Amino acid sequence: AGAELRVDGELLDIGPVPLLVAYHKPLGVHSTLRDDRGRPDLSEVLPPAWRRRGLLHPVGRLDADTTGLLLFCADGALTQRLLHPRHGTPKEYEATVEGSPDRTALAEALARGVRTAEGVHVAEVLAVDGDRVTLVVREGKHRMVRRMLANAGFPVLELHRARFGAVSLGALEPGECRAV
Repeated sequence: AGAELRVDGELLDIGPVPLLVAYHKPLGVHSTLRDDRGRPDLSEVLPPAWRRRGLLHPVGRLDADTTGLLLFCADGALTQRLLHPRHGTPKEYEATVEGSPDRTALAEALARGVRTAEGVHVAEVLAVDGDRVTLVVREGKHRMVRRMLANAGFPVLELHRARFGAVSLGALEPGECRAV
């Protein structure tokens, strides 16, 4: 129970790697493990003991200008299940938009579907408070939430993912992570 493993005096953490990790992605971080242009990326965000083993990979992406919950997973099959559209894993976003949408009108428009360059996409509006919109999507195309809201007449000024499936960001501060 009190055993330690040291190599050249350095304590090695050989504890288990979690299956799923929640990370609060700050603004400006690119959702790639290595950015060839030297921009801030995900290469250093996990604790060294988890990072060293290379077992965890990001589950999907968030644009550099989107903040919030990004999951890391150690199981490829679970990642596929979380991401594949046929499973409809809910992803909750909080957007600050230009203007003040009418909740009922926006909810009806997004429930019917909004055409974007990527096709027609639907969302469930949970709340509207002035220029703040909370919504849920069940697939994750590139910049889909931004495109939907812009095409509905409310361009996004700020976007934040608060929940992915059953995992919520909770009290995690930007740059922090926790095992789920």
